[in-house]
Amino acid sequence: MAEAPASPHAPVREAWLAQVQEPILEPELPIIDAHHHLWDRPGQRYLLPEYLADTGSGHRILASVYVQCRSMYSADRAAPFDAVGEVEFAAGIAAQSASGLYGESRLCAAIVAGADLRQGEGIVPVLEEMQARSGGRLRGIRNATAWHGDPRLVSNPRPPPAGILMDERFREGVACLARHDLSLDIWAYHTQLDEVLALARRFPDQLIVLDHFGGPLGAGPYAQQRQTVFQEWSRVIQALSRCSNLRLKLGGLGMKVGGFAFDERATPPSSAELADLWRPYVLTCVEAFGAERCLFESNFPVDKGMFSYGVLWNAFKRLTQGWDKDDRAALFSGTAKDTYRLSSNSRSAVVTARS
Repeated sequence: MAEAPASPHAPVREAWLAQVQEPILEPELPIIDAHHHLWDRPGQRYLLPEYLADTGSGHRILASVYVQCRSMYSADRAAPFDAVGEVEFAAGIAAQSASGLYGESRLCAAIVAGADLRQGEGIVPVLEEMQARSGGRLRGIRNATAWHGDPRLVSNPRPPPAGILMDERFREGVACLARHDLSLDIWAYHTQLDEVLALARRFPDQLIVLDHFGGPLGAGPYAQQRQTVFQEWSRVIQALSRCSNLRLKLGGLGMKVGGFAFDERATPPSSAELADLWRPYVLTCVEAFGAERCLFESNFPVDKGMFSYGVLWNAFKRLTQGWDKDDRAALFSGTAKDTYRLSSNSRSAVVTARS
C-alpha cells in the first residue's frame, strides 16, 4: 500500500477547538455548504460521522457539495479511471444521507470529481463513467492546480506541476466539460489569477467556480505583505468579475498558506474576530461579483485546524448582518443551489437535472 503524503494543513485538535463555545446565530437560516471534503488519512479521519457532528452543531445545513480530495481512489484500476472510485464513494455517502436517517441535511448532494484533464480528449470515457456512477449527482471537475515556486506555499499533499492552467492538454480537457454539462472548479493562489483570467476568456461558455476567495497568500514570502497582497488580489478580482462565466467561493482562509496562523495561538478565534478579519475580503468579492455569483463554503476539514464549524458559520452570519435579505439568501444557499443545480424545500435538498 502506498504511503499517504504528509498533510500541509493544520491538525484538528478537538479539545483546543472546544475552548470557544458560542450560541448558534440565526439557526433557521438555510445553508448549503458549497465546498467540503471527506477522507480517511493517517491521524485525519473525517468521514460521514465526523461531518455529521459538525453539520449537526446547530446551523441549518440543507445540503452540501463534495469536492475531490483524492479520497477512496480504486486500488484495482489504473489512472485515470482509478478516480472513479472517489465518485462512487461520495455517491454512497449521498445515498446514506438521502435516506433521511441522519436528519434534514442532504450531504454530498452534488459532487465535484477529480478527473485528470491533462488527458485531453482522452478524459471523455472517464467523465462518462463518473456520470454513470454518480447517481445523477456529478456536477463538476476539479484538478490540483494551486502552485507556487516557494516550497513553503503548499496546500495539496501532491502539488501540481507549474503552469498547469496554461497547459494545452489541460485546456483540451477543459473543452470537454461543457459538452458533459460539467462546471470547472479551480483552486489557485492569487499569484495565478491572471492565468485563471486567461482561461475564463479562452472558454467563455464554460462555467468556472474559483475556490477559496482566489487564494490571497499570507505565508512564506508574503507573511509581512498582507496589504500589498490585498491590493494586488483586489485588482485581479475586479478583472475576473467581468467574466460572466466565473463564480467565486468565499471561504478557505483557514489554510496555512493564508497566513492567519490561528493554530499557533493558545485559543481559537471567535466568530466576531473572524468576521472582522474576513470582512474586507467578502466585501471586495461581493461588490465585484454580486451576491448572485458568490457562495459561502466551509472547506472542512481543511479549515477545521483553525476554527470550529459553528464558529465559521457564525462569522459569515455576523459579517453579513444588516445586508439585503436576497443577497444573504444567495450567499448562504441560493448561488450554490444554482451553480450546482440543487433544489430545496423546507424539509430537504435534492439534486435535480438542469432544465
